[in-house]
Amino acid sequence: MATHETSYFLTVSWCKNNWRGPFVNREGTGYSSEEPHTEDEMCEILGPFWILLNPLSEPFTEEELAKYTVFHPLAEYQHAFGIAADPYDLPANGIVD
Repeated sequence: MATHETSYFLTVSWCKNNWRGPFVNREGTGYSSEEPHTEDEMCEILGPFWILLNPLSEPFTEEELAKYTVFHPLAEYQHAFGIAADPYDLPANGIVD
């Protein structure tokens, strides 16, 4: 993906915290699409936890996506999936409740 091109990524916010990021596996691979994800697609990807994760399909350029360098695994997915976070958006102590 060139820097100026955008793709839509499935983003989540655990229990509607004040920060959100792409939903990724532990290797950092997210769910991208050329078009915005539908609600049905997001629910299918996230399973029963979609209601806690407040999913959105948001456009990112490669440059914007590169800012999400911290992986926060989610116990709901046995730590195999989680949220990619921009370290500047996290609480000062780095701990996410």
